[in-house]
Amino acid sequence: MASVYPARNGKWTAQVNAGGKRRSKTFPTKIEARRWARHLETQIDEGAKPTTNMTFGALTAEYISAISETKEVGRGKISALAVINKLIGRVPVAEIDVALIRDFVTKRRNSETTPGPNTIGMDLTHIQTVLTHGGPLAGVDTSAAIAAVKQARTILSAADAIRPSAERHRRPTDAELITLRDAWAGPRRAVPLWNLTQFAICTAMRLGEICRIRWHDLDADARTVVIRDRKHPRAKAGNNQTVPLLRGPVVIAGETIDPMHLIASMPREADQIFPFDPGSVSTLFTRSVKKAGIDDLRFHDLRHDGVSRLFEAGYQIEQVALVSGHRDWNMLRRYTQLSPEALHRD
Repeated sequence: MASVYPARNGKWTAQVNAGGKRRSKTFPTKIEARRWARHLETQIDEGAKPTTNMTFGALTAEYISAISETKEVGRGKISALAVINKLIGRVPVAEIDVALIRDFVTKRRNSETTPGPNTIGMDLTHIQTVLTHGGPLAGVDTSAAIAAVKQARTILSAADAIRPSAERHRRPTDAELITLRDAWAGPRRAVPLWNLTQFAICTAMRLGEICRIRWHDLDADARTVVIRDRKHPRAKAGNNQTVPLLRGPVVIAGETIDPMHLIASMPREADQIFPFDPGSVSTLFTRSVKKAGIDDLRFHDLRHDGVSRLFEAGYQIEQVALVSGHRDWNMLRRYTQLSPEALHRD
């Protein structure tokens, strides 16, 4: 069994038990140390497959391990790769061809979760990323497999089996929001869905951001809060943004919603203001919406609604972007569905 551990001067030492004797060697990087240890273990173990027969699952592990040394790998990507590896994780990289990718897509489409063309397209992107970056990390030639994924993508796109997601134009109506408010009324719930729903619309935050903001990042006097590591197309960490907590743009059933009042209603029992798991909140929201007889409403649609309400209230592009965190108008436009009646001025 090999072990890799830090050595002096920032270097890394790999150690392998070779027939009762330990062999070790020091390298400038952890990746090189791990690669040497794996190669030596392959030579020692006569029953082991050569490196060229590395499975996609092993290559995925190599990729995640190496990337994790310098940045955090998103939970969404890790979950997606776990699903992918249930289907092709044991397949040697050398055996990945167009037919295998097409078979993978068929199995994914017919799986229990019945993912759409956009999700399956993202799966292929994840597969190609692992092959592109994991190959050099593991010393495996993945060029043929990469070419197969690209060829399969062309065929599948032409057949409309994969495609980009369509722009979504769903906003909750006031009647739907009142229905949800009434459905959630009564005894205090473990997850305050109505407060979270109002807060999401008021702030146009993503659910993950809402569940991540902390008490010590709240400036009650300035009515601002810091969203740490906010989603960014390039910067995955350290993209902290101070955003205003506006009172006024959101009015539901004649009541003006104030995000500061929603925050004040939360008990200070954890570091986070809303200390809930985003996945659990999303699931509860979806179930409640369905039970209330509301069709096709997702929690993320509340962010769309919040952005749209800001425009309807007269805020300018740069002001809305400061709240929503969007970097350019094209992305902001996708989240904006203005109501025609909102254009009227008294």
